[in-house]
Amino acid sequence: MEIQEYQLKASRTNVKLDSLLTENLHMTLGMVTEASEIADVFKKHIAYKKEIDYVNVKEEIGDQMWYIANMCNINGWDLREILDTNIKKLESRYPEKFSEDKAINRDLEKERQILEK
Repeated sequence: MEIQEYQLKASRTNVKLDSLLTENLHMTLGMVTEASEIADVFKKHIAYKKEIDYVNVKEEIGDQMWYIANMCNINGWDLREILDTNIKKLESRYPEKFSEDKAINRDLEKERQILEK
């Protein structure tokens, strides 16, 4: 499935709330919740030696994507453009490959210019 199609289909199951602020808060809290559920799988593995259920991890990633797609939908953003811009920012930051030095010493002005295009 193409990302644009996913973004459109995800909107079908989203609830309409009373304001853009509450809709954004709903999506933000949902993203945090899903990230916590993924983290919990690994925490239980480390702390309690519970086997990692990768099927569940993939499910939670899907749920996370639903919230991301719908945050884009309610704000009129194209997720493809966001992903493209993210890659351009990373290519600017790490022209060859990841390095700790470039991660610490970032050209924030240049990155902001990329983000604002």
